[in-house]
Amino acid sequence: MNKIGIIGAGPAGLMTAILAKNEDNEVYILERNSKIGQKLKMTGGGRCNITNLSYDGDFLDKVVKNKKFVYSAFAKFNNYDLIDLFESQGIGTIVEDDGRVFPKSQKSQSLIDFFYKKINDLGINLLTNTKAIDIKKDEKFIVKTNVNKYEFDSLVLATGGKSYPKTGSDGLGYNLCKKLGHHIRKTSPVLVPIFIKDKLKVKALSLKDVGLSLESDKNIVSQVGDILINSNFITGPVVLRASSLIDTDKVNNIYIDFFTKYTYNELDDLLLDLINQNPKKSIINILKSIIKDSLVGVIGQRLKIDNNLRASELSRDLRMSIVGNLKKFRLDFLKFGGYESAVVTRGGVDLSEINPSNMMSKKIENLFFVGEILDVDGLTGGYNLQIYFSTAYACGQYIREKI
Repeated sequence: MNKIGIIGAGPAGLMTAILAKNEDNEVYILERNSKIGQKLKMTGGGRCNITNLSYDGDFLDKVVKNKKFVYSAFAKFNNYDLIDLFESQGIGTIVEDDGRVFPKSQKSQSLIDFFYKKINDLGINLLTNTKAIDIKKDEKFIVKTNVNKYEFDSLVLATGGKSYPKTGSDGLGYNLCKKLGHHIRKTSPVLVPIFIKDKLKVKALSLKDVGLSLESDKNIVSQVGDILINSNFITGPVVLRASSLIDTDKVNNIYIDFFTKYTYNELDDLLLDLINQNPKKSIINILKSIIKDSLVGVIGQRLKIDNNLRASELSRDLRMSIVGNLKKFRLDFLKFGGYESAVVTRGGVDLSEINPSNMMSKKIENLFFVGEILDVDGLTGGYNLQIYFSTAYACGQYIREKI
């Protein structure tokens, strides 16, 4: 009976395991943590953004790195197939902004419970607190762990990347890949917050539908969406997307547009109307009627606006400066967040060494790679988890039917 070893009990490893199992094989999952799905538990703020409803072309356009590699796996098992699978197993789904799909329970634990049940029902061997330390390939794959040595006829590496290393995703899998003769493309944290030099007097200022522009020597990236501003960093969906798309480690300028639905002239007209209607009010209080108080304080301090300055006393130059700051609020870039705050890892196993139809190594027969360990990544919004599930399906289906 064939023995299939899967290193890593994240979303890709777990999906591979339940799809690979048949009556003629034994499937083993080796997981370094005491429980499965540690990183899965954190996704979507604990709610688990399973996938996205975008149709084929639109979905694949959200794959930032090496999207062509994903075509075959996605064709076999796309986002709608994933939703159908979960709903057939009693996991209902809901759709939120931008097509993001979540379990109805709003809890990632629903998926983790599903995988535990399937592992038990299918008779899959789950070995927790079992960390792979070394791998050799003779006639079989010999995996040395902190507990024991195991021999497998086929081996799947689903160890993740380097993002959120506290969950066990610390890059160990890359070392194992190298031991097996595979090359690793340069890795970096992506979908990260951006740290700024400014010391803003705000705390967790949440804003919707703002524009964000990042400018580097190589390109300019502009996105619209929700943002969270703190005293020394910015984050939120719009920041994560922009940080993934900018092709450099250095950003020269960061600009925020707080009024994306207005042109400069339209915003100036709005401000003039408010001034004419409330000439005796302070300009600070008028601004508080259109933007949040803490942001008014930041702009007031930046432009040195007297708190008692009446609207009727506002000069044209200062009014235009206010409009300019509301439409193009500049921040000084310090650095991108690191692996500890990255949603995913960019880089990984060199895809030229992998068969995209089944995730098998082109160098070693019956060696497979799935999930984040591959040099593929997408934008935030459910795209990365779908990539992991699709690659797992391509791999698991092949093992079940061919090995």
